[in-house]
Parts: sequence; structure tokens; C-alpha cells
Amino acid sequence: MTWYKETGWLFLFIILLLSVSGCASALSWKSFPDSIENERSVYVINHGWHAGLILPYESLVGLPHIEETLGYSQYYEFGWGDADFYQAEKITSGVPLKAILWPTDSVLQVVSVLTYPHAHFPHSEMVEVRLSRQGLGRLVDYISASFYRDLDSQFVVLGRGIYKNSHFFKATGGYQLTNNCNTWVAEALERSGVPVSSFLTLTSDGVMQQTKNAVLEYECCMR
Repeated sequence: MTWYKETGWLFLFIILLLSVSGCASALSWKSFPDSIENERSVYVINHGWHAGLILPYESLVGLPHIEETLGYSQYYEFGWGDADFYQAEKITSGVPLKAILWPTDSVLQVVSVLTYPHAHFPHSEMVEVRLSRQGLGRLVDYISASFYRDLDSQFVVLGRGIYKNSHFFKATGGYQLTNNCNTWVAEALERSGVPVSSFLTLTSDGVMQQTKNAVLEYECCMR
């Protein structure tokens, strides 16, 4: 009975968090380009249970290890998550529960996107976000800092990812309920100057809705 009550409180807590996740505070654009020529596009993609970021090749000059591992591609998708859950060939109940209850090791999956993102992922929800060059630079810095580096400052490749032309890399930070794959995407956007809040943004829908709202505000300001 005690276990039942504790489990019930846990799931009540999770439901409460999910009910308020994705609610952005009063944020404003901090990476608004001063001209259309200064715009740089990135993409936020929704894979259902997790969101990811797609960046163009030319923005990743500070991440040469990516091309060395995956080869040249027009775009690359980045996703951060729990090491065991993300890499598991077969998901058991113990894997997601462990990822929820306490901090666990994390990984980054990088996917080589050989063509235009919408053509590569035709069935996935996707939002184009336009940033200033400075905003894009901050976004790349955030992604770069999420890669774990060994004593020689090299990325640590863990193996092939779950998609064709993808690899897992050891990442920094501990994965847990309030710091999950979707929180990571929201924080990346927030750091880059997009009006998205990472606070309690736990679901991919929360990330996508905030991103859509930010794009609407952007388009309004550009008129």
C-alpha cells in the first residue's frame, strides 16, 4: 500500500508538471536580425516524444568532429537525451523509469540530413526559425558545450544512432524529468535569443507551441 501511494504521488507530480509545461514567461526576441540579409534559418523538429534541432552545415565551423564522423551533409540534426533510453534497442519499463527518477548519463544523437529538412523528414512536424548571425552563433555554442570532450578535446563517439547516417556521442549534463530532451531544445532556443522558456518545458508539444508563437511574433515584427 505504501508503494502504491508513493507511486500515485509520483505520477500526480508528473501530470502536474506536464500540465504547466510549455508555458513561456514574458520573453522577447534577443536575436532579431537587423535585416533580411542577416537572417539565418534553423529548424525545430518534432519526432513525437522528443524534439530536435536541425542546423545548416555552414553554421558548424566550430564543430569539425561532426563532419569527420558523419561526412559532409547540407544539414545536421541534433538531439540530446538519456544514454540508456536513447540507445536502447528494446525499451523496458525500467529504462524510462530510471531516467525519470534520478539524473542519468546523457548522449547526443547527430543525424546527417542530406537534403532539405522537410524532404528528409516528410512526416514530421517542423518549424523554421530565423535568427541573426549572433543568435545562430549562441545556438551553436550551446550545442557545442553539450558534447563531452576527452583529455585531447575530442568528441567521444559511442556508436551508430537510431536513424540511417546517424551517430551517438557522449554528452554533458544529467538527464532527468525536469531536464529532458525537450528541455534541452527549449534551452538551446532560449540561449540563442528566441522567446522560448525552458522552465518546465517537458514535452515536444510544449517546445513546438512556444516556437510557433515566437515565429508569429517574428513575422509580425518583420512586416
